[in-house]
Amino acid sequence: MLLIRKHRLELVVAGACLALICYVSWQGLYGPRSFHYRDTLQWQQAQLEADLAAIGAQRVAQEELVQRLRPESIDADLVDEMARRDLNMAAANDFVVLVKR
Repeated sequence: MLLIRKHRLELVVAGACLALICYVSWQGLYGPRSFHYRDTLQWQQAQLEADLAAIGAQRVAQEELVQRLRPESIDADLVDEMARRDLNMAAANDFVVLVKR
């Protein structure tokens, strides 16, 4: 009992430090900014990067299409295909298959 009275401040400081270490450890494992949250963010980042790559590929395809429609390099087949699709017309020797959407 004499030892506790003599070192009371040291015991309080040690207990407070232990409580602080336990609190920080619990927050690191189970808190709102825990390792699980970090893993979730990394998974979301991977998904968004995949979406970005897909959108980038679509953009490149659209840029190629626009390049083929520029006046200095018109692709006659592409213009013919787009006109037939948009105007809903076909040539006399075309075989037309109607697909219900």
